[in-house]
Amino acid sequence: MGSREANTVIYKGQYFPYKKRSDLKRLVGLHAVRENFEWKVKRSNKSVLHLVCKINKCTWKLRAMKRDERTYVQIGNFVNEYSCPLEEVQRHHRQDSVVIIGEIIAPRLQQHDGHLMRPKDIITDMKTMYGIQIMYSKAHQALHYALALTYGSYEETFQLLPSFGYVLEQQNSGTITELQCTDDNKLYISSWH
Repeated sequence: MGSREANTVIYKGQYFPYKKRSDLKRLVGLHAVRENFEWKVKRSNKSVLHLVCKINKCTWKLRAMKRDERTYVQIGNFVNEYSCPLEEVQRHHRQDSVVIIGEIIAPRLQQHDGHLMRPKDIITDMKTMYGIQIMYSKAHQALHYALALTYGSYEETFQLLPSFGYVLEQQNSGTITELQCTDDNKLYISSWH
């Protein structure tokens, strides 16, 4: 298949804080989904992370080790060459986690034909762009993850509502705002002049 190096943000010598080594796995997961291959852990302990392609005959591999008095993990060996036969690439992908899919769709939340992206749009996009089939529940969870990643959590957004009302009052002299919560847990912000 050849090298796909132009499409990657992973490179030999790249550092990750040891406490954030999950970022390395997340980055490799994103890379795997985008490049349509699957990896598996060959060896993992406190000092070494060795990943290989799921297809035994493939040459893709990544090896990262602790460096700098155990505060960093560095990619020491990265072979970004693929030799996977296309017929062995699965339509269900082991790296298609909610987090990975959420990070893929987050930049496109508002750009989806003028409306907010829906789970069925995510299912279609993942199938069209990456050849991966995902369930509705995973698409729904990925959408919520992407929304929180882009706009903050519901809790964070809810805490901003009083300041939204304050700014509305300041920008429109004579305007009064009020937050109301109904018995069926619906929230309304009212404003009048």
